[in-house]
Amino acid sequence: MLEFFQRILEANGWAMAALGITMDMLCLAALAIIISRVPVIIAFIEKTGKPSAEKNSTDTGAAAADVENIELPLPGEGTHKIATVYRDCAKSLGVSFPLADLYKVCREKGLPHPHLTIKSLRESGFLVPEGEGKFKWNL
Repeated sequence: MLEFFQRILEANGWAMAALGITMDMLCLAALAIIISRVPVIIAFIEKTGKPSAEKNSTDTGAAAADVENIELPLPGEGTHKIATVYRDCAKSLGVSFPLADLYKVCREKGLPHPHLTIKSLRESGFLVPEGEGKFKWNL
């Protein structure tokens, strides 16, 4: 048995094992740090993807100012009020529209969390499918 440990020592086995464990722990720590920063990175990407204030004010006019002054409840709390605000902002889309167009309008107007809110509006029955990928309001 002593000969076994002697061979490990001669081949620098203990040093390689310690180095391997250290490298594993450092890589896991780096991965944990990167994963913890993902929400910050996503928030940064979403901020840089928004239209500038000048473009927003010229395209939407007074409607954008009205949206900014409205205090929206969280999805699930006052869904009817949220549906009314979203419907009023999307009047330019017409009676039947694709959800992608509704999402674009909501992003341009600066409405918070359009993906979650549109999902909530669909689940609660305020947005109903009309066929061929189009939806209409059920208010």
